[in-house]
Amino acid sequence: MRAVSLACALLLGSQPLLGQRPDTVSTAIDTSGPKPELRPPLSPRRAFLYSLLVPGYAQSVLGRTRAGTVEIAFEAFALVMLRQSAADVREARRDVVDSIPVSFVDANGAAKITYERTPFPKSLLKSRRSHLEDWIAVLIANHLFSAADGYVASLLWDLPSEMALRATPHSAELAFRVYW
Repeated sequence: MRAVSLACALLLGSQPLLGQRPDTVSTAIDTSGPKPELRPPLSPRRAFLYSLLVPGYAQSVLGRTRAGTVEIAFEAFALVMLRQSAADVREARRDVVDSIPVSFVDANGAAKITYERTPFPKSLLKSRRSHLEDWIAVLIANHLFSAADGYVASLLWDLPSEMALRATPHSAELAFRVYW
């Protein structure tokens, strides 16, 4: 009986039964090129523009939360420093034309306020304006760097990689692992 069922299974097993349909999904994995089914959430152009406007935004959408957090934190720090530099320019502008009290009594001890010009030279105003311009340049550079990083992150979105930094007693090792 077993021999008959084995023979029937061998004869009928090579042909599909009426209720069966052939599998249309290919089980072969194509690793030769980009996979159209793995599309990034943002196109490279859109990632560039989003991160140009708001640094770190495209990185957060693409799943690079650490990079996005660093860029947003740096943006916040640069904005605070820009505000402080602007306040320093206003203070230097006010102090250049102002005078300060240096004494409240004269040589005889009578009450008299003596004023002198401020000790701040005009070069202080120029220096503080230069600091303000530097922080503006830092903000622009942060926006451009973040935009370029978003563009590259969108292009390399489906490339898994790992990076590790190990410290040994005599050296430091930096290792990259890229899966193909």
